[in-house]
Amino acid sequence: MNMRKLPDTIAIIGLVFMFVSVGIFWSQLPALVPTHFGVSGPPNSYGPKSSIWMLPIVGLLLYGFLTLISRISLRFNDGLGATAELRTRLQPLTLELAGWLKAEVMWTFAWLNWIVLQIALGRSTGLSPAFPVVTLGAIVVTLVVFLVRVFSLVRRGTSL
Repeated sequence: MNMRKLPDTIAIIGLVFMFVSVGIFWSQLPALVPTHFGVSGPPNSYGPKSSIWMLPIVGLLLYGFLTLISRISLRFNDGLGATAELRTRLQPLTLELAGWLKAEVMWTFAWLNWIVLQIALGRSTGLSPAFPVVTLGAIVVTLVVFLVRVFSLVRRGTSL
């Protein structure tokens, strides 16, 4: 598989997982499902069963928006006055970062959607403390890795 398409494929799998999992469990869901969680993890607000579609639908819209932005942003502007050569080298890296962040957001939604399903089905009682740590941790690690790659690119002889 082309490494440039890998993050997009991972994001699509997360998106499909959300829709399929809701479809599979739809008939088993109670009339009310969790819609919001307190800081300590348990749900503190409930809504109609149909609200379970909110995360997959918002995920789909967000996926489409992020894909559109990455495809129409052919004119890369770093805001720092970088040379044309550096911009040419940074654009693919920036688009790759956007792809990985899109994949992470889709799987954050997918994980949260799965938790909502499990709580609604009586198989769980709330968000795990690992949820914010893992999801935010993944995003921070991704950003750090790409910042290191950007600075490495700049140090290799192409200055701002």
